[in-house]
Amino acid sequence: MKHTQLLLCVAIALFALLGGMAGASQSRTFEDALKKAGTDKAFVMFCYGANYDDISIKMYETYIKKHEKNMYRVLNSTNYLVVPVYQLPNEKEKREYERVMGKRGLPGGIWSVPCFAVVDGNGNVRGTVQAREELDDPVKAAAALSKLLDDFKEQQKLLTRAERASGKRKEELQREALSYTDLRVPNHALFDPSQNGVVQDLQIMSIPEANSYIRKLLANGTYSPVEQQMVMAAFAGHVRREKGPVAMLRALYTEMRNIDPTSTYGVYAEGALEIWVEPLEKEASSNTVKSRENNKQDKPAAQ
Repeated sequence: MKHTQLLLCVAIALFALLGGMAGASQSRTFEDALKKAGTDKAFVMFCYGANYDDISIKMYETYIKKHEKNMYRVLNSTNYLVVPVYQLPNEKEKREYERVMGKRGLPGGIWSVPCFAVVDGNGNVRGTVQAREELDDPVKAAAALSKLLDDFKEQQKLLTRAERASGKRKEELQREALSYTDLRVPNHALFDPSQNGVVQDLQIMSIPEANSYIRKLLANGTYSPVEQQMVMAAFAGHVRREKGPVAMLRALYTEMRNIDPTSTYGVYAEGALEIWVEPLEKEASSNTVKSRENNKQDKPAAQ
């Protein structure tokens, strides 16, 4: 059987198996999943490599064909969405992706496939199962996904209570919500100055001014490790938007990761180093080499 035929069979079997799960409701589009989740529930996105053989076939064999009961029983009544991810898609593949996701890219926080992402009704990725040590073992992946869904429910209760509270009690509830380090907290739910206030303040600052401001915040000793990472994430985003020095970005993400490599923000920083910083460093290195070569060509020959 040719690879394309095999992949077609894989895709058909995958959707048939997912569509037949008892107790779980499958959405056909991202917009439909958002509507079903509403304001206080989550849905699970299952993103898989749909047109590159090795990953797709391994994903099918590992997560669907052999272990679908173990992997998906944790969904229970949770809504879910299957998202095909293509590399260098042809026109048909582009239409298939757009049928599911519309004109959206994958939500921020999804670094690789296959990936299970817990997404809230506003489209924020709140947690993921995509670490290689989890994905290599379907039992671990199922346990990690189950924990994310349970933690999401508890965290969402805290955030809902925080919305109704004020003053010190509001901050206490938000801090408790942040204690779930395997989950992200959406920006609109964060208290100032952990991130929202920081982002707003940074918008009018130069990079040196912003650096001084951030260092003063971090030096006051009142932030928890997760809050320190959040503040650094806001600053790193500002540096990226302002096209600041790549060396500064590397230093920021490295420092942010090292505060707590196991937290959501620590994992995020590690991914940022690979996805954003390394390509920028390679580009800068390539430009330096080209500049040197051009200088040699332009230099007049010795008399």
